[in-house]
Amino acid sequence: MKEILLTELVTQAREAIKPIQHSASTVYQYGLAWNELIHFFESNGRLYFSKELANRFVQEAKDELDKGLIKEWRYKLKRLSVLILLEVLETGSYSWKTHWADANGILPVEMKQLHNNYAKGLIRSGKGNGTRRFYETLARQFLKYVQQEFNKNISDLLLDDVRNFIPYIARSNQSTSMRTVLSALRSFLKFLYKERVTKEKLVLAVPSSGSRKTTVVPTITKDEEFRLLQAIDRSSDIGKRNYAMILLAMRTGLRSVDITNLKLSSIDWRNNTIAIVQQKNGRPLTIPILSDVGNALSDYILNVRPQSSIPYVFLRYQSPYTKLSRSNCYAISCSIMKKANIRQSGHQRKGFHIFRHSVAARMLAQEISLPVISNTLGHGSMSSSKVYLSTDGKHLKACALTLQGIEVTKEELL
Repeated sequence: MKEILLTELVTQAREAIKPIQHSASTVYQYGLAWNELIHFFESNGRLYFSKELANRFVQEAKDELDKGLIKEWRYKLKRLSVLILLEVLETGSYSWKTHWADANGILPVEMKQLHNNYAKGLIRSGKGNGTRRFYETLARQFLKYVQQEFNKNISDLLLDDVRNFIPYIARSNQSTSMRTVLSALRSFLKFLYKERVTKEKLVLAVPSSGSRKTTVVPTITKDEEFRLLQAIDRSSDIGKRNYAMILLAMRTGLRSVDITNLKLSSIDWRNNTIAIVQQKNGRPLTIPILSDVGNALSDYILNVRPQSSIPYVFLRYQSPYTKLSRSNCYAISCSIMKKANIRQSGHQRKGFHIFRHSVAARMLAQEISLPVISNTLGHGSMSSSKVYLSTDGKHLKACALTLQGIEVTKEELL
């Protein structure tokens, strides 16, 4: 097997999967798994790809699955991410069908045909590639479940059979994904009834996911920002690093994954800009370096950053000097918030993403338009910025209706 840097192999893999046209969220998930693999290699003192070490990465994930520490989907994601790298290394390309062509292999002929007809219907309906693949996968899982658990034909399925499938499929999905899972299940069950494959309207067994919740996005105030920065000991090496990371997040709204993946070559000191390709959506983003951020970055890089050939800006402060992970970012923000006594009650969020929320909220409060906010934060769609409308209390109050004209008597109130 030829020697190649793992980071270079990952870059090749990202290019190799582009023709498959996975959804942005799928590509993002692969990216997270590859980042974990890179961190795993660096923690073991290796920069070049090794099949043996990659297999160990997968085996450790399997051990975590068996212990109930991670979900099955997460294990499968890590395993598939390694399989992609192996195929790209051996062939220079990747075919999604290589690992999934036999996905229907265990299904009876009539079920295969049923699934193929459903897949064709999804194409005709104009659904996006990512949605279509998810719906096809869910339909396949349902058919496999029917085949393995019930001794009956599809036409004889009952409402209770569908109800039993839901907790089964929930075990391999995050709770936050169940809305999409149930939507896909409804789609397939409607197809079965429309095609007169089932006698009963099985979709009635799928519980309603209810109306979409409107989340009030958590933010921090200017005073809390000041207290957080003051809580960092900038006289120490680790303090200089953490200060630069926190300040970068506060001023730019960069995601933690983009901060940990920030490279020295991404910083253009001459033009005072940072140019990256975002890990989540693959979109390029260029942002200005504000003076305080630039000073903090240069202080860290020039004075205390460990000497290392690793291209990333932020490294561990103890040997081995590897790139920080997202969990490291979370630990850093949690520690600093604890020192500053900020967001310490209940289940308040303490990760880097709250700084991103705060940047967007302040821009909105200054009446900066959503398209500008979206471009600044590097959103793939402007609709992603709409969630921050919940933070603009001043303008939301202006939208509130008075009670004039709907007066009631005391008796009615009782």
